[in-house]
Amino acid sequence: MATPEHTPEMNSLDNMTVALYRTGLTIASVSALIYSIEQLISVQILGAFYLPVFAAGIALASADVHLYDPKFRWFFPFVSWIGFIILAFAYTLKGTTPLADTLANLSLALFYVGAGMFALKESFCFRIIGLPLVPLFLCGSILNRLLGSSSAETYFLLPAALLLTWLCVAKWRMPLHFDIGDKSLYGL
Repeated sequence: MATPEHTPEMNSLDNMTVALYRTGLTIASVSALIYSIEQLISVQILGAFYLPVFAAGIALASADVHLYDPKFRWFFPFVSWIGFIILAFAYTLKGTTPLADTLANLSLALFYVGAGMFALKESFCFRIIGLPLVPLFLCGSILNRLLGSSSAETYFLLPAALLLTWLCVAKWRMPLHFDIGDKSLYGL
């Protein structure tokens, strides 16, 4: 997190990773928004591509997140990698066993954990009303999906997607160096 009185020296790698982090968040939030809207209006836009697109966005953001505390810095990409491993098994088994759908839902749950962590992380920087509730909305969404209530799933996912999209708009409005902050605090 940045402090207004500190402007770090930004190199091209810093600029690129901040842009990739914001791009990943944007891909994930917009895909969740499109998916929840398509569920409401019964028109396929992303359809079966929702999970891999959302996963790619969260993974991109996870790989490029800037956190001061090294104890937490590893956890964001770790959740994404476990999600991708499970997703690979789900796609390998697709059509051969009902386990494939369960694995796909489990991988989506892990990507939702990642999105929830980003919402909580960013809630310290932005005073967006409801942003800390994103993990609860995503939890409700995945629980409804697992319980087979796809209509209720949408009503949990839509507010989470709207809040994440609002967060992305706020992130893109601020200078890139705000994502970096004081590099001396990274403990490298």
